[in-house]
Amino acid sequence: MSSGLYVALSGARAQSRALDVTSNNVANSGTAGFKASRALFRERLVAAQGPDQRYAELNRIGVDLSQGGIDATGNVLDLALEGKGFFAVQTPEGERYTRDGAFRIDSQGMMVNAIGQRVLDDEGETIQFPGDVGEIEVTLEGDVYADSAFIGTLKIENFEEIQLERTGANQFKVTGEPIKEGEGSKRANVLSESLESSNFNTVRGVVEIVKVSRTYQALLKMIESYKETEGRAATALGGPK
Repeated sequence: MSSGLYVALSGARAQSRALDVTSNNVANSGTAGFKASRALFRERLVAAQGPDQRYAELNRIGVDLSQGGIDATGNVLDLALEGKGFFAVQTPEGERYTRDGAFRIDSQGMMVNAIGQRVLDDEGETIQFPGDVGEIEVTLEGDVYADSAFIGTLKIENFEEIQLERTGANQFKVTGEPIKEGEGSKRANVLSESLESSNFNTVRGVVEIVKVSRTYQALLKMIESYKETEGRAATALGGPK
């Protein structure tokens, strides 16, 4: 089988994965705090196929940590991060991190996210409001007050992109330790009555889908061309002498 066919196949497979990544980005372009995924490729030299034979392959799925826009909501517990970092929430699988700050108070007075997971303070504890709470305030530093009484500081941690593993529900699992303030990291500002929008633009996504789809179709045509050529060669070699 032609080595060129293997090259085209590897390219088509990589572009198929890239299309999946871009489609997911487009689907989440309206999700608060969403950070787009990036398909990161690499060339792989295969000496056994020839000194210059290179295959394209997906290296990993990265995360674009660029800032999304800030939209005012008027809800005091809608919180946006301006700068680097993530809110921490408690899940059955352990702590998870997110930029989605659409929070509320549940029936037990706990500060929770949209799916009921409890938000954590900087001590790793849950944040609970008194039952008769009236005025709520969240400062730029992430300090939470209920009727002027301090009840906790939001846990906000910063990580390198390589430490993040997407787990669903617009959240990340992390490996290793967070970046400490002062080590190229400044704690993000917390903006109350605001939500961060997705950092992925739908128009950009449509352009990327068209580009990737065209590349994928071109590679499929190459594959068909190689198969036809090899089929003709096999017929010719197998015919009468």
